[in-house]
Amino acid sequence: SMKKKQNNIRVSFVDEPAAMDVTGSMVYVKTDTHNILIDAGLHQSNSKYDDFLVNKRRFKEFKPKDIDYIFISHLHADHVFLSPRLYKEGCSAKIIVAQDNYRIMHRMAEDSAYIIERDIELINNQHGKNYEPLYTIEDVERTMNYVSEYPVMEKIVVDDTLSFMLIPNGHLLGSVQILLYLKQNNIEKTLLFTGDIGNSKVHNYYVNKFTPVDHADLVIGESTYGDRPDLKTGQKERNNDIEKLFSIITQQVCEMHGQVIIPTFANHRLQFLTTMIYQVMKDYDFPYKVYIDTPLGIDIFNEYRKILSGDELKLFDEVLNWDNLIFVRDAESSKALVHSNEPCVILSTSGMCNNGRIRHHLKKAVPNPNATVLFVGFSTPGSLAALLKDKNVKSISIDNKQYTCRCASFSLKSLSGHAPFCQLLDYYSSINTNRIVLHHGSEKAKLTLKEKLTSELEKKCKSTRVIIANSSLKISL
Repeated sequence: SMKKKQNNIRVSFVDEPAAMDVTGSMVYVKTDTHNILIDAGLHQSNSKYDDFLVNKRRFKEFKPKDIDYIFISHLHADHVFLSPRLYKEGCSAKIIVAQDNYRIMHRMAEDSAYIIERDIELINNQHGKNYEPLYTIEDVERTMNYVSEYPVMEKIVVDDTLSFMLIPNGHLLGSVQILLYLKQNNIEKTLLFTGDIGNSKVHNYYVNKFTPVDHADLVIGESTYGDRPDLKTGQKERNNDIEKLFSIITQQVCEMHGQVIIPTFANHRLQFLTTMIYQVMKDYDFPYKVYIDTPLGIDIFNEYRKILSGDELKLFDEVLNWDNLIFVRDAESSKALVHSNEPCVILSTSGMCNNGRIRHHLKKAVPNPNATVLFVGFSTPGSLAALLKDKNVKSISIDNKQYTCRCASFSLKSLSGHAPFCQLLDYYSSINTNRIVLHHGSEKAKLTLKEKLTSELEKKCKSTRVIIANSSLKISL
């Protein structure tokens, strides 16, 4: 029998880790006229070798050269930095990002290539292999030629079969939900990809305000905090965390003359935290330094300065002009800072502690009873940050050497960039849609959220189906 031409739009989760976990986001959408990727993220765990093998895998669903559009929700590595690998393999798709993302993406992608080239040397040495890096700086430069910025909250028509709208989701500066309008056989279907949703109930500096979408035929929604109904991140918790931040810095630095080490992400978390520290310490007689030890983070500070406007820019400039703030760019100054015993606050990258200068600061801080490591927000299970947060872990390994945990460690939970459980529940149950696929969360997070969401939808007399993503899931629209 003749095969019937497939007239539906097909959505698949391309064996991607985010279908099962909180990392490595990628969704493939195939229509008669387009092959689209939504996000192209790296898988990141605590094993460089395992990550490399996952990130270099072949895709069963598509060939990189067949993709014609890649939509990026935001600039975190687990959502965007697998893309240069696709261009290394012949991809020539147009990459679509929201306005004000191009330059930060370029700078972060260069940093990613540098880490990837360094990691492959370690992997090859440790495992007696001769792998090529996932991609190089040349691949990054090639990739950036395909990137275009588009305004938010505006419906953009690509052709008769594809339009899109980028809608702020409050996760970080320039991060968006992606709403695709897909037309096939004169019938238009809409697909909403939420990306990572920010916490809309507390004020976060430097994010575009979360804007809800009220209907779509299919919703692919994040579920990072899907198993944490207990986690409260409202204004009360935020105020408590601001007090906690103040007391940790004053006790550790002013009274005990020790150091507070804060692992952070270079994009947004760093700028947000620095502003918060400025706000709590500026009116207090605080003679100590706050060091920003990350070249990438410093460059992103400079980019933010060009993007922000109005009151936010005014505040940002105050922060930049604060006498206590010291930017540490070159490696020599960073090494000197690691070796100094100066009482101070040090913010360094990365947030999960799997890469970057933070590791050198931790080697010194972790075994030191007169040091505090302060975590902010979510840590991927298995990452060095998650191990350090765990009070049952007595010693940790950094770069193959064991360190006994003697430092104090605290966590400011209300500062997470992710919407808490109750907000996910409210938002997803308010969208008029046929199906919601829960994505980008652990198995437990998705199951817990599904159960609560299903009963919430029933209360609202909605017949929406809630589906849990897994790597072999395929859906027709």
